Amino acid sequence: MKNILLIGCGHMGNALLTSWLKSKKYSITIIDPIKYKLLNKKYRLKKIKIYKSVNDFDDGTKFDFVVLATKPIDLNDALNELSKIKLSKQTAIISIIAGKKIKVISKKFKYIKNIYRVMPNIPALIGQSMNCIVPKNNTGNIINKEVKKLFNYSGNTIFLKNENFIDMATAVSGSGPGFIFNLVDAMEKAAIKIGFSDKIAKILVAETFRGSVNLLINKNLKASELVDQVATKGGTTEAGLEIMKKNKMHKIFEEVVKMSFKKAKNQAK
Repeated sequence: MKNILLIGCGHMGNALLTSWLKSKKYSITIIDPIKYKLLNKKYRLKKIKIYKSVNDFDDGTKFDFVVLATKPIDLNDALNELSKIKLSKQTAIISIIAGKKIKVISKKFKYIKNIYRVMPNIPALIGQSMNCIVPKNNTGNIINKEVKKLFNYSGNTIFLKNENFIDMATAVSGSGPGFIFNLVDAMEKAAIKIGFSDKIAKILVAETFRGSVNLLINKNLKASELVDQVATKGGTTEAGLEIMKKNKMHKIFEEVVKMSFKKAKNQAK
């Protein structure tokens, strides 16, 4: 059984933790100075070691993976904590922190060659994350496979060419669930305004999104082609699409993604 050290257990760290626990393939240690009491209470029946800081444990565990899942502002503190542990040269250090480049970690851990940036997303909670991975240039194929396996438990996994693509992925798949939830919220409220109850509106909209996305995944067609299939000339769908076109929905989404990408790049400086 391989050992994971998870530093920081906020929303995203907890989502990944959930998937790793379900796999029953890993022994997990958590360091979280803020949530350690809450985490100990939540996972008291699980075989997880949870500590406030590195100073609180010294059991000689050799970690195969170190996953950095703190807030960006707390990364330096996390690296300082991690430097107190003697890591193997074969340990993979994995950062899921938005906007923090590999070089920030490699400067602190020059003897570690297996360093990765990963951009997961919140559907990891149900094993349906989109995980984008970029390794440091000289990582080995065997370690790459192990890191991919680790994140495959939380969903789908792809490798990207370089860190610029991670910043792009942050804007599309990392932030994307928030944009989609906002769309769902808008559609639910619109359904309620025309007369549906909150309960029925939620079911109608959620199932419509679920079915539409599954159709898109299972059909070898572009989204625009499926739009054309639904929008009968002179019909109700076409009428609604005209409002979207009039209000430049595509332009709005272009600006949304561009702004998120800009923010991700600025954080990486």
